[in-house]
Amino acid sequence: MKNNLYRDDVFPLFWTNKHILRIMKTIFIFLFVFISGIFATEAESQVSKVSISKSNVRILEMIDEIEHQTDYLFIYNKNEVDVNRKVSVHATNEPVAQVLHNIFGRTDIVYAMEGNSIMLMKKKKEASEPISTESFQQRGKKITGIVLDESKEPIIGANIIVKGTSQGVITDTQGSFSIEVPIGANIQVSYIGYADKTFQVGKESSYRIILSEATEALNEVVVTALGISREKKGLGYATQEIKTGALENKNSNLVSMLSGKVAGLNINTGAVAGAGSRISIRGERSLSAGPSSPLFVIDGIPIGSGAGSQTSSAEINEISSNDIESMNVLKGAAASALYGSAAANGAIIITTKKGKKGSGLGISYSGTFSRETPLILPKLQDQFGQGKNGIYEGGNFGSSSGYYPSGKNDNYDESWGPRFMGQKMILFDSPTTNGYRAGDTYLSPEIRGEAIASDWVAHPNNIRDYFDHGTTRINSIALSNSINGQTFRIGYTNTKQDGLTPNNNINRHSFNLNNSIELNKWMSADVVVNYTKTNRTNVPTLGYGQDVSPMYFFCWMPQSHNINSLKEYWQRGGLEGTRQFQNMASYNNPYFVMYEMASASETHRFFGKLGINIKPMEGLSIMLRGGTDNSWEADSRHESYYKNGGNGYYDDNQYQSHNNNYDFLINYTPKLGNTFGLTANFGGNRREAFYKDLTANTSSLIVPNIFSLSNSKEKPSVSDRRTKKVVNSLFGSALLDYKRMIFAEVTGRNDWSSTLPPSTNSYFYPSVTLSGLVSEMTKLPSFISYAKVRASYASVGNDTDPYNLYNSYSLSGYWNGAPTLSNPGNLLNSNLKPAMAQTWETGAELNFFKNRFNIDFSYYHTITKDQIISLQTALTSGYGSRLINSGKTANTGIELMVNATPVLLQNGLKWNVGFNFSRSRTKVVYLAEGMDELILTSEGLEDAKIVARKGERMGQIFGTAYDRVEEGPLKGEPILNSSGQYVSKKDVYLGNVNPDWTAGISSSLSFKRFDLSVLFDIRHGGYFISRTLNKFVGAGQTVESLEGRGAREKGKEYDDLYYSEGAIMVNGEYQQNLQIFDGTYSKGIAGNDARRFIKTKYDHITEAQLTDASFAKLRELRLGYSLPEKWVKKAYMQNVNIAFVGRDLFLWTKNQHVDPESGGMNNLNLGIDAFSVPASKSFGFQINVNF
Repeated sequence: MKNNLYRDDVFPLFWTNKHILRIMKTIFIFLFVFISGIFATEAESQVSKVSISKSNVRILEMIDEIEHQTDYLFIYNKNEVDVNRKVSVHATNEPVAQVLHNIFGRTDIVYAMEGNSIMLMKKKKEASEPISTESFQQRGKKITGIVLDESKEPIIGANIIVKGTSQGVITDTQGSFSIEVPIGANIQVSYIGYADKTFQVGKESSYRIILSEATEALNEVVVTALGISREKKGLGYATQEIKTGALENKNSNLVSMLSGKVAGLNINTGAVAGAGSRISIRGERSLSAGPSSPLFVIDGIPIGSGAGSQTSSAEINEISSNDIESMNVLKGAAASALYGSAAANGAIIITTKKGKKGSGLGISYSGTFSRETPLILPKLQDQFGQGKNGIYEGGNFGSSSGYYPSGKNDNYDESWGPRFMGQKMILFDSPTTNGYRAGDTYLSPEIRGEAIASDWVAHPNNIRDYFDHGTTRINSIALSNSINGQTFRIGYTNTKQDGLTPNNNINRHSFNLNNSIELNKWMSADVVVNYTKTNRTNVPTLGYGQDVSPMYFFCWMPQSHNINSLKEYWQRGGLEGTRQFQNMASYNNPYFVMYEMASASETHRFFGKLGINIKPMEGLSIMLRGGTDNSWEADSRHESYYKNGGNGYYDDNQYQSHNNNYDFLINYTPKLGNTFGLTANFGGNRREAFYKDLTANTSSLIVPNIFSLSNSKEKPSVSDRRTKKVVNSLFGSALLDYKRMIFAEVTGRNDWSSTLPPSTNSYFYPSVTLSGLVSEMTKLPSFISYAKVRASYASVGNDTDPYNLYNSYSLSGYWNGAPTLSNPGNLLNSNLKPAMAQTWETGAELNFFKNRFNIDFSYYHTITKDQIISLQTALTSGYGSRLINSGKTANTGIELMVNATPVLLQNGLKWNVGFNFSRSRTKVVYLAEGMDELILTSEGLEDAKIVARKGERMGQIFGTAYDRVEEGPLKGEPILNSSGQYVSKKDVYLGNVNPDWTAGISSSLSFKRFDLSVLFDIRHGGYFISRTLNKFVGAGQTVESLEGRGAREKGKEYDDLYYSEGAIMVNGEYQQNLQIFDGTYSKGIAGNDARRFIKTKYDHITEAQLTDASFAKLRELRLGYSLPEKWVKKAYMQNVNIAFVGRDLFLWTKNQHVDPESGGMNNLNLGIDAFSVPASKSFGFQINVNF
């Protein structure tokens, strides 16, 4: 066993030349392949040959056959070319030109071959007789023309259409056209990649049309901070917008739908149905283990945190994705500075759908139906069953009933028993002579009868059978209309989800109203109302411990037990409802846990806004807005009976949250001529946050199955907590542009926070951005369509939670019937000041080849100082920690986005590809005076910890590792003690919890009525400590536990000792302990029994539990088909699209037991695998209908 540890020296902040060269090579290869695809040489021009033998077939079929055999694409006007005319062609390896001559040689159709295009056109006819005035007025006039691009090159195949008719032609190889049109007709000229142009036929008979490249992307408008709409080309910072089309693969977790789509946005989603997500933008910057969650803003109103937890729903998930028009991710401090301290970690701006003016009444329906199955499960062994050291004999399975004698290791919760070799054993589910089960141990022997031995076989699918499958059904309907200056949209969505865990489900009702009213010419109002009601039942709890996680049960469930035998979870013979049926007395039946230790929660949430927009004069507007976000949650949990008797328990909890936002914004945009432009904003905001909870529980009931606090055997434990926070703010911005090609913006905001002392509760932070359109300033090569550079600086502050200034006593239960007071274990600080972060960002945007190849690159550097951290203190102080302002981190990273359209054809074939990449590093510059290490978390890590160490990267893992020989012939070998067990050393650097880089790759293909899209989500680097691996292996459950005993002679696996590989000290020098390398580990110096041989290799050795968190997922797959219009219009519908949809269908990762995304965190803290339930993959179908 050689040393496989390495240190990830990621600093200094900048990459090494080797890293840069590697990335440059990758980008160069990508560019080369792409450009080669677009500008491939036309090798198959007129010399291409085909073989066709067809009789009496339509010309259309001949065209399809030629396109199939060659790279040619036919372009023609179906009103001129009769493609239904039948012809016969018999050609063997003949040039395409000859075949075309045979088809059209004696017709009025001519062809032109240009590159890979073949154009079919009608011959120009000469007038054979005069045309009468009356006839001319009916037919109109004949016009000719030429269509050119901005560089005066002819555009081949441009569409010339008489608007309002189906009459039209296409331009030839010279860009020319000829068409007869009615006098005064409007002619539309269009070509893919160019803006349409329309002209009216007048006296002229010849026209010269210049088409400009389409500028939709250049003039794209995005929603930024405070709901201000801005042209993207004028922004001096990085944003990334996700539109509704990218949210088509619906699921119950809105946040997870962004995974892999946004550079720099890292999302880890919990595996529990409806769970929250860990969200961070541009890495972790705060000196804490929890996520640096961004602010979520819906229609201009900030709402509660979007994180949630691994078991509780995230508030942001309660909005339906069917109601969302777009989501814009504001990444840097400059982008989100106007939101103040609430957006210190970035912001995600959500705009909901509105009714559209002039569109009339619209009705839409969307339905998604999917089935979920486990994505990955621990890989279990199937060779050994329950027992210890090869010994097992069934008896009373640990029961305390007193009716039956104890067996041998039948209450032992590990699989170190006999090998499965066709023998029979008494098991907990073995039948009895009276029709009961051997595990019905609270029935007397006269009633139960004698147990009959069962087959001793493995049940390796136990976990899969338990987490059988889940389902998700999302139905949404929306109505929209526009009447007399009023537009509205009303939406309703019902989400029903049955989780993988039995009896775990969600039922959510979401209502959305978006109403805009034009009160008069200078005033309008916007009303947005959202209401959700969510019911969740029996959400499994996670973690390591009895009655906590279903996976904890499976860790200690021997492979000889059958999970399906536990579905009937009450003992029989009249004991139903009083005694549960167990495989071992030490453990609750997992079905009993999910059906009788029930939990339920009901959440009501109301959020929305009222906005008034006033335009008293040209160039001046005033916005007055009030918003609210309120939630009320009630949850309870109860247990009918304890596993070994008792009357059960009951918890009843109430939570309330109220957040109010009031703001005003004055916008002034004077007309300064064509050279300069100015937009100025000034506004204010008041944010109020109220929170209240009331929790009560009793650990013992008087009468079973009556779940009420009044039925408590002892005095219930009750706690009441309330908090309030208010932040007042004033802010302003000024945007100046020069000829719409150079933009400079300055912003400033001052916050006054109630959670800071009066001396420091006011803090100001500015931002400055600059951007320039290089493509407008100077002439660039023709293949560069657009070039922009940008830079920004911003400072943003952050306050603290309520009541962190002064220590106070709190009620903490009773002692001898009298209430007691306690002092919190954290020493608070009345001199706290705001934490401050300063960000520098530069970037560039480049579009090539008529905007078909786009690159967006960003580099950022953020210094965060005076963070409010909890510092560990000596226990002799009476406090476990104290709050201070200290710490300094440096966060540096890059982001790259590439979007391309390699294929864009006139026949409707379109292929888009996208790639995003991000790399972020956070270095701990300083902690506190005399402090070199801050423990971020050690929860659930046994011998490990995740820390922030001065001079190191944030999130380092330190723990125990194999002690290794430092020199000599056995250098690097792990050291064994005299008992043949591994020796470990403490506080060894093992890796980092954060990924080295993340990437997303997307591809979408559309052709006529078909569309296909895929998304891959990739994360490379990072580690987590796997308790699943450690504990499952030690219990003899997973395949790793077969090492050694799996290779021994059957029936003799436990007869002799096992010898570990490593160095052992003999007579003052290290020797190899293992002396035979045939896989049996049967000869050596110091050995152990089979269990200890395996267990001591992993237990309390963090290095052995270290698991690579890298993965790649097929995150999304969608194959859609739009029904023909002539079909759907007969049913009074506008369009119908049906699709197969899949999510997380495949996972590629190095570990074989857990999903690194959901399994590699605990309480949303990265680096810890604490028995999470399995992640799921889903597949199903979707239908979208518009009326």
